[in-house]
Amino acid sequence: MKKNRNILIVAIVLALAALFLIFNRSNKTLDEQISEFAVSDTASVSKIFLADKSDNKILLERQANGSWLLNGKYEAHVENLNTFLQTISSLQVREPVARAAHNNILKLLSTKSVKVEIYQHSYRIKLGNLKLFPYEKLSKTYFVGDATMDNFGTYALMDGADYPVVIYMPGLRGYVGTRFSALETDWRVHTVFNKKLPEIKQITVEFIEKPEESFRVVNNNDQSLSLFRLKENAPVSQFDTLQLMSFVNSFRNIRYEALLNDMEPQKKDSIMNSLPLHVITLDLKDGSSQTARTFGRKLPVPEIDVFDGSTVTHDRDRMYALINNNKDFVMVQFFVFDKILLPLSYFGNQSQ
Repeated sequence: MKKNRNILIVAIVLALAALFLIFNRSNKTLDEQISEFAVSDTASVSKIFLADKSDNKILLERQANGSWLLNGKYEAHVENLNTFLQTISSLQVREPVARAAHNNILKLLSTKSVKVEIYQHSYRIKLGNLKLFPYEKLSKTYFVGDATMDNFGTYALMDGADYPVVIYMPGLRGYVGTRFSALETDWRVHTVFNKKLPEIKQITVEFIEKPEESFRVVNNNDQSLSLFRLKENAPVSQFDTLQLMSFVNSFRNIRYEALLNDMEPQKKDSIMNSLPLHVITLDLKDGSSQTARTFGRKLPVPEIDVFDGSTVTHDRDRMYALINNNKDFVMVQFFVFDKILLPLSYFGNQSQ
């Protein structure tokens, strides 16, 4: 008898859930469904797919720890992702496209737009706090095109709709289309080094043109640091420990400015085959290592130094670097790299 009662209760719950789902699905008109671009619950977004007409594709997947994976191989840029999620949660339709422009805008969207697919975690049954049968659903599919003439709106078309609309983000002075980039470079974290002392075994900094300033720092079980003159591989007995610790801690957040993998191959090869300025190597406790090689950035036209009248041939603010096991060629700023390009003499008395 008790077993039959439990079966009856489950059947009633399932029937109510089915009615609830049917009611919700039929409660919106087709026009409402195809004009709702916003995703209100961004915390449930599990996957984002973007693809443009040039065959560029981006797949962003939320991981169990809350981070995002880009195209199955890179850490995704957190700030850009947060901006994107904020954007899709705020999208509104400003107006339908005028009938006279309808065909032209549809043609424009068919040749120049980004397909957007938003996936979310959901439950097949949701009754108050009762949530049963979790699954991942494709909740939104639409196409984002170019800006309107006033640059405050963006043409868009919901999948399944017959007419395009103009979408916008309240409070944004500009158009949202630029936030729907399908370029991998726009979503990658610009990290060169991001390691803390407990992860580091040793750091080697080579000044190619000034070998006497090259050095190696060894982490002694997170208790102390040792400093070695690289040229003779000789220990330095006296140095400023606080400055050396500050140097090691600087490797927590070293980023590049721009990814230049698409640079003209001949020019890039010429730079990479030239003598580097510096070689920075991070040996980690897990047995892996990370290396960055820097190269001078030649100015298109030499400049005259206003202070001493000398001729300046290379950029004083930026340089090139080869990172990620020689896979990525990037632009870096001296302002960022100067903190990890300190010469041996910076650390004080180097008496042996």
